[in-house]
This record gives sequence, C-alpha cells and structure tokens, in this order.
Amino acid sequence: MGTRQGGISGDYRVGDPLSAVAVAIVGRGSVEVPDHLFNLKGRFKTENMGIERIVANVILRPEIRHMVVCGHEEFGHFPGGALVALVRDGVDGDRRIKGCRSPLPFLCNLPMQAIDRFRRQVDVVDLVHPKDVDEIIEYDLKYEFEEAKRLELIELLSDLELQAAPPLEEGPIEVRSPTLDRGGGELGAQMNKDADDIVSGMLAMPSERLSTHCPFITVDQELNIILDPVSGLIKEVPSLEFIGRLRSYLTGDE
Repeated sequence: MGTRQGGISGDYRVGDPLSAVAVAIVGRGSVEVPDHLFNLKGRFKTENMGIERIVANVILRPEIRHMVVCGHEEFGHFPGGALVALVRDGVDGDRRIKGCRSPLPFLCNLPMQAIDRFRRQVDVVDLVHPKDVDEIIEYDLKYEFEEAKRLELIELLSDLELQAAPPLEEGPIEVRSPTLDRGGGELGAQMNKDADDIVSGMLAMPSERLSTHCPFITVDQELNIILDPVSGLIKEVPSLEFIGRLRSYLTGDE
C-alpha cells in the first residue's frame, strides 16, 4: 500500500517513479515483477471507486503512459473489463463507463477533467484472463499468478518501457476526494452495509407502500449526510451521488 504526497490511498506498490507503465491487478491477485519495470502496481476490486482510485493516482503521475490490466476477472463486478472500456470508450453524460457489463460503472467522485485526462494519458493493454467464470468458487478469491502468466507480464512490461512515450507536458493533476481517501476495506464495508440497508428497508415494507421512486434527501452535502425517506433514517454515506446510483440499481429504478 502506498501514497504520493497529495495522492489517493490504495492497495498499490511504488516501483520506479520514472517508469511509464502502471499495472492494475483485478481482485486479490499477487504477482512479483522487478520494481524497475513499473511505476505503480496495485489491485482493484470494483468498477466504480476502485477505478476512480486508479485514475486519481495515474493522472498525478504524468510519467505513466501505459496501463496493463491483468489477473482473473471478478464475477459480478467485472472491473477489469470496465477499466479497459473506460480507456477505449469513455463515459456517458452520467459518467457511466460505456461498453462494459458491470452493474454500477459510475465514476461519481471524479470530475470529467480527470476522466478525460486519464484517457488521453494512457493506452491500455488487456491481459485479463480468464474473463469469464462458470461459477463463483470463493468470493473475493486470493490468488497467485501462474508462472507462465508472470513471465508473460514481465515480457510485456519490458517491451512497453522500450516504446514508452515521454511524460505529458501538462504535468500532474491532483484529485481531492475525502470519499476515495477512505481505506478500501472501510469503504467497501460501508457500501455493503448501505446496500443491505436499502434491501432490508424494501423487504420490511408492505407491498402497497413500496415505492422505488423516492430519492434520498441530502441533509448536509459537505458531510455526505442523507435522509432515507423510506426508512426515515439519517446517516452518513461515502458518496452522495453513488448512494443514489446504488439505490436505483437495487430497486430496479434505472
């Protein structure tokens, strides 16, 4: 885990700060490669805030011009495909990543300037395989790269360093986000709890009172505090916009 001054926290390792290559590993994959072959090497699990952390840390480092996405695709979230699609296809007006099958690929905590810069800054190489799974063997599976895949990655990183473009002259862009700066485990646990609260509230309601068209009410925008009109509860959430997207997805109101 690491940070750069002014950067976003995350599950990543810093290698050579002059390297032009970043490595994004899907899920809890682990692979050892020489430090001089990458600038950043880290893991991500989700198609929204996981990718937002990657974007924020890459645009802070204009030296990075290549993004290698690798590992085993995560069933359900499909974050590897979402990151590849972001560079390839961009986002729509709601900042939803185009061309991916992820359920909630919304980049709610990034300005469009950051997303546009990321797409201009890096090209992407897709080494995610397998991309499809027949069944979920274990949720949040921890895995080691097979030796053949590790050597494939090392060969690719060496080739990319030889053909790297120079750093962007625009220099670094810093994204400030209290939401993204929260620890990944803490943030994930909070979002899971929020999802459970939404579903539990729906299940507890008589069918004649169930409405999926009641948006959350913002009580304090700076502190991310909302009122849930269904349950009547006031609570703090990690991201105001994303909690609304999450509720719409879970209630089928998209």
